[in-house]
Amino acid sequence: GQPIGLVVQGGGMRGVYSLGVLAALEEMGFGSSFDHVAGSSAGAHNGAHFITGQARYGVETYSDYLSNRNFIDLMRTQKQADMDYLIDYLVRRVRPFHMSALIQASTVLHIALTDVQDATTHYVTTRTPGIDLWEAFRATAAMPILYNQFVRVGDRLYLDGSLSDCLPLQRVVDCGCRYIIVVLTKPLSFRSKRTSAPLRVLAWPATRHYSKPLKQALFDEDRNFNCTMSALEGNNGLIATESTRVLVIAPNDGANLVTCITTDAKRLRQCALQARVDAWRAFGQSPPPKDNPFRTDARI
Repeated sequence: GQPIGLVVQGGGMRGVYSLGVLAALEEMGFGSSFDHVAGSSAGAHNGAHFITGQARYGVETYSDYLSNRNFIDLMRTQKQADMDYLIDYLVRRVRPFHMSALIQASTVLHIALTDVQDATTHYVTTRTPGIDLWEAFRATAAMPILYNQFVRVGDRLYLDGSLSDCLPLQRVVDCGCRYIIVVLTKPLSFRSKRTSAPLRVLAWPATRHYSKPLKQALFDEDRNFNCTMSALEGNNGLIATESTRVLVIAPNDGANLVTCITTDAKRLRQCALQARVDAWRAFGQSPPPKDNPFRTDARI
């Protein structure tokens, strides 16, 4: 049959919403349904957890292990969002992620990275030879300003993949997918805007070593993203060809959403629960009642 794609939006701790949706898809039995999964930043991490059957387990990681100052602490003078803690300590030791299962899976994961020189998007996949995927995961989530370190993958330096491809929908279309589920972490009505002048001034010390294209990617309106969101909102048959069918799962109600730096465990849990409801509703169903739908011992 036709290849089926999944596109996952990230956004720091907002990723708890997209992972809550993926946990619901896992719960519905869609775990092995996709040929291609694409994401940047937290979206790539979440897509990986979904492919290995660890989406519910990953939601618990957000709410129980990232809801402290080890990961995000705005009072620190550097690495306020510490990707090294996340990669080297959390997902490799405390909350083990199954890298071997990801590499062996029939589903291909596409990870978007932003080249620090020209701010173009480079993709690495679970089929790319000679790549350290741990470093790719570090690079795609290397938030500007808050982590602010360039990460070497192969022979180039990269930063947060969402700077250049916040929603890699075209990537799965280019892979031949004609049925696609898109999971957003912001309402469909959201559009990217240019960063205000005062905020650009505040960010100057942290970004003065950035290339001009990288600064533009960080501060300017993201036109590609806005075009994609408009197309999705219009749901006009869509994207590359008329034969592409897209189901969008997005937050309807902003009340339970979190920000990219939320570390309140209760709010993170509520956001994931809202995501579960939204996912089931997208398929015209109500979620089966469970005390804690994300409780799992799935270290597999």
